[in-house]
Amino acid sequence: MERTFTRATRSHLQPVEIGKRLVRAMESDQSVGVDGVEVPNVYDVHLSPVDFEYFRPQRRSLTEKLEAHVARSARQKSFVLASRPRVYLAEDRSLDPGDIRVDAHKQDVDLAPVQEAQHTSILPRLDTDIPFAPAHAPAPPALSHEGQTFAVLHSPTRVGRLPDNDIVFNDPRVSRHHAQLVEQNGRWMVRDTGSTNGTAVNGKVVREAALRPGDAISLGGLEVTWQQ
Repeated sequence: MERTFTRATRSHLQPVEIGKRLVRAMESDQSVGVDGVEVPNVYDVHLSPVDFEYFRPQRRSLTEKLEAHVARSARQKSFVLASRPRVYLAEDRSLDPGDIRVDAHKQDVDLAPVQEAQHTSILPRLDTDIPFAPAHAPAPPALSHEGQTFAVLHSPTRVGRLPDNDIVFNDPRVSRHHAQLVEQNGRWMVRDTGSTNGTAVNGKVVREAALRPGDAISLGGLEVTWQQ
């Protein structure tokens, strides 16, 4: 359980804080299975009565976005889930406003009781839904590779082979910490961070370069496309 910074400014608990806590819960419960690194697929989010009541009118749409956020994070880190993520919001009178407790576990959801009041059965659209963004907000920039899209949600965004990167490419050509995507004065840049095989933009090897929509980025030979 942790208290978020939002209470210090007397504002409501923000969905993005719940999303961050879910990802930390996912990353803290890893096991090696036959298909790879397995993480929980069911997340019970306990909120104070004040915060639970605040989110009650938007609980269905919020859980959809939280589920999509967990699924996207798991995919970027090459984690294995038993099913699409399920997120349940629950009221916990032992918690103070701003406190969050997440209980994460692995469960065969097909055999579990359905709780219609707390989740939707609609599969979240992993590559197009942007968690926590207003409907009118533009889509964030992204990297695309072999039909997959990896949203760039903050600056800097770390790209590499190890799971502690924001965007993970499990490819031997990609260094453990290969590059960063950085926003400077409204423009996005790619910056090589000492990779072994180098970084190139449109065929030119660079240490740092400004990016334009459609640019081809080579991460040691693994080709991705910049979308903005």
